[in-house]
Amino acid sequence: DGGGGDGGNGITGDGGAPYRPKVICVEFNPTMPDDLVYIQPRDDGVRHGSSLSALVELAEKRGYVLVETTLFNAFFVDRPLYELYLREEVPDVTVEALHECTMTTDLYQLYDGTIKLSGCKRMLWHRMPLEEKRMQMIPEDKRTFPFAPSGGTASDREADRSILDAAVDMSAYCAPLNSDDAKDGTKKTRAECASDLLSQLKRDGFALVRGTGVSSELCRDALTSTGAFLNDADESVRRSCLTEDRARRGYSPMCTENFASLVGENGPNDLVRKFRVGPIVERAGEEGGGGESSSDDARNGDAESSGETLSSPLLRPNVWPDPDVWGEESSRSFRMSIESFYGESCRVAHEVVRAICDGLALAAATKTKTQTAADNGDGTGGDSLEERVGVLSMKDSVEHTSILTLLGYRVGTRHKKKRGKSGEEYPLVAAHTDVGVITLLLFDAGNCASLQRAAGNKKEDGGAGPQSWEDVSLPRSVGSDPVFVVNVGDCMSELCDGELPSTLHRVVPRRGGSEPRNCLALFVGLDPGETVLLPSGERITYEEWRRRRIARATEVLKLKK
Repeated sequence: DGGGGDGGNGITGDGGAPYRPKVICVEFNPTMPDDLVYIQPRDDGVRHGSSLSALVELAEKRGYVLVETTLFNAFFVDRPLYELYLREEVPDVTVEALHECTMTTDLYQLYDGTIKLSGCKRMLWHRMPLEEKRMQMIPEDKRTFPFAPSGGTASDREADRSILDAAVDMSAYCAPLNSDDAKDGTKKTRAECASDLLSQLKRDGFALVRGTGVSSELCRDALTSTGAFLNDADESVRRSCLTEDRARRGYSPMCTENFASLVGENGPNDLVRKFRVGPIVERAGEEGGGGESSSDDARNGDAESSGETLSSPLLRPNVWPDPDVWGEESSRSFRMSIESFYGESCRVAHEVVRAICDGLALAAATKTKTQTAADNGDGTGGDSLEERVGVLSMKDSVEHTSILTLLGYRVGTRHKKKRGKSGEEYPLVAAHTDVGVITLLLFDAGNCASLQRAAGNKKEDGGAGPQSWEDVSLPRSVGSDPVFVVNVGDCMSELCDGELPSTLHRVVPRRGGSEPRNCLALFVGLDPGETVLLPSGERITYEEWRRRRIARATEVLKLKK
């Protein structure tokens, strides 16, 4: 017995014997596969065993040839002895020819993260079973294929189908016309689309839309880029995008903003990272950089010298991650992805606003006809509404103030806290309404945060508050026809005299959720100088309307303090 498998030196020639063996029998570890070269440490206190391939390599260096194996042992003979007596009997002396692995244990992975075993499922020397369930790295209820198309369980698929069926098909507005012959039919379809959209928005201020023509690949890429920047990148990358006015451009760290103030309320700061971009106003040949760089100053200077109005506080140059901090490729791909999504989401928002305006105009016309038939009214109310909402069909201009906000939610302290006063959740983003025209949102499949809308209002101690909260139903992932959330903003609601509600909404922790959730939110605004007609008959610029709206909330907050 050479003792090689148990820790001896039989095959090395270091055992102190004054002779060279002609034949050596060495024990090896049969649970090790033939392609593994493993040599146990040279320590008499160690009992690991070596692999057969390792012993063969060592034997060949010492002039020995493998001629036979059993389950646990390998037999080697001195090469001259092999050449003289055994070459014809054992022509193939490879490990593959002389040994069959019957005691190895193979481990493999399934797409959903399940660990499986094949082969020997016992610990040979300890006489204990190898149990698959004790080797799992991911709990069974959390195993999914991360790159799977929308699928899941039967109930998940049914829920996704229900959401898709409930979403308003916007293809009548977002898909281009192919011929004049199709226009009449399309107009009818547009009327139906506008009516369906208006019905959802009138009910609760929220709607789901699909058929936008935005590719699922672009949506997934933009959401992945959002996660890479807000969750995966080092904080130094994000801080290379800090600006003086981070509420309009660049990076906004966690707990530095408070959306509750938009409705004149006190509340916890927003537990979410944000990054904002607006219309692309850079000139040809300019490149983005990190921070408040000289290129930003140059962009403002070029805009002013060309006669364009970029002096409004609503208009700012975009700022992007510094390539010296994040790397050229990461910075470039992030910018390309977000700029592409910004352009597509603005296109969709334009068509959604157009559909809303069409729906309001059709509803007003129907109401006017009914009123005229009943009491011979003059119908001026319908014309006034059409004039007020007409401005919302935004001009195709770089000067509109729509801002795309990237939002990154992750598990934090508010996921661990118990419910606060009156049984309310500690929100990640406090209850608020959006200031602009509409908001267009897209979420990924993360499960740590839920979007909720107020289902009603109640009076408590002289103040108005939500009666209850409802989750906004969303698909579990971005499908082949991405579903967007649309909610009405304060500007839209006021211009249509409250016919469409601007509903309170918030983001709360999802109990048990562990995966970060990313969101792309386009807050749609008008040109700063665009004139809006208020229900009172007053005409003011959009910029002035926004200033008054925020000033009202600030005044309410001061009175409460």
